[in-house]
Amino acid sequence: MVRRTKPVPVQVIDPFLASNARFKKRLIDFDTASANLEVQHEQWLRQSINIARINSGFHVRLFGFASRLGAVGFNQRLSQRRMNAVLSFLQAIEPKTLSNVEIWEPHGSADSWGSAKDDSPEWRAVEVHLFIGEIPPSPVPPNMTPVQPTVLPLPGGERFKKWSVASPGGVFVAEIVGGGFNIFYIKNEKLNEIRGYIQPVAGIGASLSVSGLGPVWKAIQQIVTGAQASAPDFTSVTPPHPVTWEEMEGCMVRVTGAGAGLVKGASLAVITFSSSGVYQYGPSGTPIQVAEDLFQFTAAGENWQLGAGASFAFGPLIKVY
Repeated sequence: MVRRTKPVPVQVIDPFLASNARFKKRLIDFDTASANLEVQHEQWLRQSINIARINSGFHVRLFGFASRLGAVGFNQRLSQRRMNAVLSFLQAIEPKTLSNVEIWEPHGSADSWGSAKDDSPEWRAVEVHLFIGEIPPSPVPPNMTPVQPTVLPLPGGERFKKWSVASPGGVFVAEIVGGGFNIFYIKNEKLNEIRGYIQPVAGIGASLSVSGLGPVWKAIQQIVTGAQASAPDFTSVTPPHPVTWEEMEGCMVRVTGAGAGLVKGASLAVITFSSSGVYQYGPSGTPIQVAEDLFQFTAAGENWQLGAGASFAFGPLIKVY
C-alpha cells in the first residue's frame, strides 16, 4: 500500500512521557490517516513482549496521538485505532496482554503542536510503556486517566476456569434397547454445582427420542442418580480458556477404553472433551469462536459387560439432571 507521507528513517524514538517502565518507546510516523504499523514498530513490539511474557507479570500503558491535520473527532478515533493496532499485535503474541492493559488513553490531536495543517510524524504516534514484574508502576502521569479499552463481552454469560469431571463407568442394556451409555458428572468448582449426563453408545443414541421409551429413560435416570449418590471420584480439569456451562455441555466426548469382567467388570478409559467452539478474544480484541480440546483425563470405573475387550465411543452429552 502506497504511503501518503514519506517515511522518516527512525520510527521508534524515546518517549515524551516519563515512567519507570522497563520498555518505553514512542512509535511514530504512522502514515497520515492510517493505523497500520510500520516494520520498525513491529520489530520493537515483538522484541519487548517476548521478554515481558516470560516474567511473572507485566503491565501495559498505551497512549494514542494524531497530528492536527484533519477534524478533531476523526483524529480522536484515529488515535484509538492506532492503539488498537498495537494491542492486536501484542495480543497475537501474548494473549494475556488485553487483561494487563493498565492505561488506555486516546489523545487524538489535543496535545500536538503547530498549526491546523501540521502533520508532524512525532504526533502520528502511539506511546508504549511496558512494565515487567510485580513492582508497582510509577504514578499515572498528570492528566492521564486510566481507561480500559472498549471490548465486547464474550457471549454466553459467566465463564469458569475450574471444573471437575467424574466418570464412574457405563451400562450395557442390549436386551432392552440394543445399546449402552457412559456416565459422566461435571462439577463447577466455583458454584459447587454438579450435573449428570450420559453419553449414548450404539442404539441408545438413536432411540432416546422414540416414543414409548419412558421406562428406559426412567431407568437411566435412576442409574445415573444412584451412581452420583455413591460419591464418584472427581478429577480436576482446567480448559485452556474459561468456558460457560453451555459450552461445556456442548462438548463431544471421546472415550477410548478397555475392560474385562463377567456381568460386572472393571474398565480403564482415556476421556477427551472437545468443543466445536469456545468464545475467546481474537487478536483484534473482538469475540471469536475457536474449536479446541478442553481437557483429557484417565478414569477407572465399573461397567456391565460379558468378556473382555476394548472400546471406542465418540458422541455428545445428554443431560439427565
